Amino acid sequence: MTTRLSCRDVERLTLMGEDRELAAGERRLVDDHRRDCGRCRAFAADRVAIRAEAAALDWPEPPDALVRKTRQMFRESAAGAGPAPLPAWVLVAMALVAVATGLWLAISLAGVTPDMTLADLSLAGLAAVLIIIQNALMLLFAPVVLRKVRGRRSASESA
Repeated sequence: MTTRLSCRDVERLTLMGEDRELAAGERRLVDDHRRDCGRCRAFAADRVAIRAEAAALDWPEPPDALVRKTRQMFRESAAGAGPAPLPAWVLVAMALVAVATGLWLAISLAGVTPDMTLADLSLAGLAAVLIIIQNALMLLFAPVVLRKVRGRRSASESA
């Protein structure tokens, strides 16, 4: 069974092919369609001509005053745009959870000696070890997650 592309699909893939290399299957489908469609051949030729003309243009340099003013505006906006502070209740809740977890870990691991293995630990001791591993992973991945969330939030606010 062969897949036929519409002219709109070929135009979309032609434009995508300007930014990235098309997969072999996509390239074959586009070439097969263009062989039979003069409109899509003309579209591809027009895109080649447009890109060649744009590349040949001698773009003017912006005035130095404009460059300095633009850079100054970026520096000023970047200086004031820091991450939003956490609300106080979140910090208090995090502190309470940390204290409670610390106390529970201290009680659960009170009888642990250096020569013990995981098999020797009680259920509470194993749970304590799992919590320690969980906290280590959270500390490792929290900055990545926070950066993504804040990036999405700032992108939705700017849109």
